[in-house]
Amino acid sequence: MRAMTAAQEAPFRWYQHWPKIGTDAQFAALRSLLVDANYTEPNILSKLDIASLSSYSMPPQGGRAIQDSFDALIALFYDCGFVQEAKLSEALPAGSIQLFDSLSLITREHAPAGSVYSTAAIQPAYGVWTLCDRGAAPDGSRIPYPMDVVYPPVFDTTRQFMAEQPQTPCEAHLDLGTGTGIAAILGARNAKHAWATDITERAVVFAEFNRRLNQVENLTTATGDLFAPVAGQTFDRITIHPPYVPSKVKQSDYVFAISGDDGEQIIRRTIEELPGYLRPGGRFHSLQVATDREGESFEQRIRKWLGEAQGEYDVMLAVHSLRTPAEYLASSEERLRVEASVWLDLWERTNTRAMVYAALLIERHAEPHPAITRRSKAGHGYDSSHLPWLLDFLKALYRPGHIEMLLNARPVGRPENELVILQRLRDGAFRDEEFRLEIPGPFALSLRCEDWLRKVIPVCNGLRTWAEIFDYAKNNDIIREDLAIEEFAKGLGVLVSLGAFKLPE
Repeated sequence: MRAMTAAQEAPFRWYQHWPKIGTDAQFAALRSLLVDANYTEPNILSKLDIASLSSYSMPPQGGRAIQDSFDALIALFYDCGFVQEAKLSEALPAGSIQLFDSLSLITREHAPAGSVYSTAAIQPAYGVWTLCDRGAAPDGSRIPYPMDVVYPPVFDTTRQFMAEQPQTPCEAHLDLGTGTGIAAILGARNAKHAWATDITERAVVFAEFNRRLNQVENLTTATGDLFAPVAGQTFDRITIHPPYVPSKVKQSDYVFAISGDDGEQIIRRTIEELPGYLRPGGRFHSLQVATDREGESFEQRIRKWLGEAQGEYDVMLAVHSLRTPAEYLASSEERLRVEASVWLDLWERTNTRAMVYAALLIERHAEPHPAITRRSKAGHGYDSSHLPWLLDFLKALYRPGHIEMLLNARPVGRPENELVILQRLRDGAFRDEEFRLEIPGPFALSLRCEDWLRKVIPVCNGLRTWAEIFDYAKNNDIIREDLAIEEFAKGLGVLVSLGAFKLPE
């Protein structure tokens, strides 16, 4: 464990003890204890009558009543308050206190006589157990966290990041800035081998503890800045959940949060180094807040960061929210609004026009094709499969034979889409003048369309090929007589990519 100076120990005394990486037998005993006590996320939510593990942080007035081992584990590793050691000994299986001591999961330092408290929290989430730092001191007070505090994985930001993780198989997965290691631990289920790196030694100790606790054998943890611990290796999947807090914001000096002078340095550096680590056909996934700037969108800057080889990469964005700086401040926490002048100065200096919260997918070409850049708005029903699907479909439109593929397709009009018809008063009657297709998802879009499309959509039921629909449209004077079938086929490609149609498997 890294030693702390006396100056550091004073404000961070509740966080100075780290867990120890014990033996296989010790981890097996801890795992059995958690399993036998049914220490799971659903059981904790039910016991405490809360909707989310992130919505609760304080034990009941006077401490938690401990009737069994489940209560004991909640009091110790979820409430994270002072607990009388005698009560723990009564409720827990024999040897539990000694086990916690051996793994440095509890300490008596600075505790009332006869009491212990946990050195970290254990939060079950995503079907695994995660060791992370507490939200408050064991006496319930809110005190400064150490800069290398390990962020709990149960908050909405992390849950959204986890929801964006690909669920398809890969050979080698690298998770950067891993924190508790949660993305790497779950990602290892789909990878032949996974790696997890973090710049702080504390986070890597926690991630390694979580790897051992959850019996993940095909995962390697390492300490270092971004790619430094894996120099010389390449990967077909790389993930990161980068921070977006400028270093000049005084209340946000935690390693997991800060990202250089303008808040984008971690994602920029990651993408700049990506060509040295991402294999052909490999994909990079991230979820971040970034900016659109005057004359330069986020995706345009991504292409610049990729450097001279940018033509070898596809860049896809699924935007969850897009807000002006004023809207971003208005919707933020009070502490962010207190620091408004810092943010406003930054946005003026960088010519920021919008804050973009988006999932990013970058793929290195496995086969030559024009570089694809696409921004879409995540809509109803969007999940982690849709952005990769869209990229795969767009790539297919560049392959030889794609016209034949489209003409043989049997498109289906999405039933959730809506057609809005605008009528205007002309010559004493309301006449149809504008047609707009409202697409709620998975990529939300309002699409102005021509009259022919509203007549074609109803006959697209998966029974007719697009070539047969072309003949139908020609024979019923729905489309121009001189429209070539190849142009009609390309139109289907556009409409499918926009979400107007889906193609049956």
